Amino acid sequence: MTNVVKKPSESSVDSFKLRLQVSKLLGYDNSLNDHYVTINQTTGEESDVFKKQSKKYELKHYSFYVSYNQNTRVSYSDYVDTITILINSKQLKERYFEGITRKNINLIYKEIIKLGIIDCDFATFLNGMPTDVDIKKDFRLEADEYKEVIKACSIMTKESSNRDKGFRVFKAKDNYGIEWSIRTTSKYLTNPFLKIYSKDLELMTPTDKGGANDFYNEYLQGYDITNLKRIETTVKNKKHFESLDLGVKTNSLADLLNLSQESMNKILSISVNAHLSSRIKARTFTDKTNMTPQKRLLLNSILGYTTELNWSIAKVESLLLNGIENKVSKSRTKKLINELYNDYINNTDYDFKRSKVNSFFDEIGWF
Repeated sequence: MTNVVKKPSESSVDSFKLRLQVSKLLGYDNSLNDHYVTINQTTGEESDVFKKQSKKYELKHYSFYVSYNQNTRVSYSDYVDTITILINSKQLKERYFEGITRKNINLIYKEIIKLGIIDCDFATFLNGMPTDVDIKKDFRLEADEYKEVIKACSIMTKESSNRDKGFRVFKAKDNYGIEWSIRTTSKYLTNPFLKIYSKDLELMTPTDKGGANDFYNEYLQGYDITNLKRIETTVKNKKHFESLDLGVKTNSLADLLNLSQESMNKILSISVNAHLSSRIKARTFTDKTNMTPQKRLLLNSILGYTTELNWSIAKVESLLLNGIENKVSKSRTKKLINELYNDYINNTDYDFKRSKVNSFFDEIGWF
């Protein structure tokens, strides 16, 4: 069987909404005039009921959703009519696991033209503007390793009083994973949508129960999906892309598909680190006025021994107290060592039990 996961794992585009200006098209399916979707003029995003309000072009176990949008804001003062097409990797059929790339986007373009959704040349198509872009990366993790990944992410999620932040673990026979934020969040710059889930379970779950088994049986039976897991994050719009400092100039589909592996990995890493605390055990002192140079030096020593050398606190304590003869000074120093360890190091990081789990976190850019 074909191995889905390459070494090292590669990031790719899984889906996006492509917005095309009507005035630049040679033609389009006139029945789309009956399928309007509201545009948020502040963010330039379609409403969160896009699929319900769009026209569905249904093919064999995959679909195209398309809508007509009036008065879409494309610049500070310009509003034009646009057509939005939801594009995803399933439209690649047997090449699904490649993700959408510069090498295979023409397959989707040709099918859109063949269906009569729009009429335009390939250059115009590539000049369309993508929004709600999902970037994904696939991995192979055995059950115990995957459980540890979910546990580590749960423990290391940043604390927040904001009810829209935090994480949600889902445990079901057909869906096991963890996610942060929501796809429709307006706080995408600081709280982007991020999800880790079981792609193998999704592809093995019956379609009528929310899975994609029909699609798998039709197009992917030659692929080994054993223990296949996926991480994905969403880049909402042009403003979001610009904030990532990727060197994207026009935010066109061509720009998106020309992103390097380095850039796509950077997108995932930024999203991961937006939600997870540092893998380094120490926490920053919030009140620097109470931190003397001596305490800071002691904390750095404890941190170095426990993190870099993986020493136990008992071994660190024995080393740092060695040579202190005065009982009172030794007792005070021992108390301080334990206070610093318990307040700023202990239980502030996850103790990784499997090297493959650590490798997974390296590959998604968690630092």
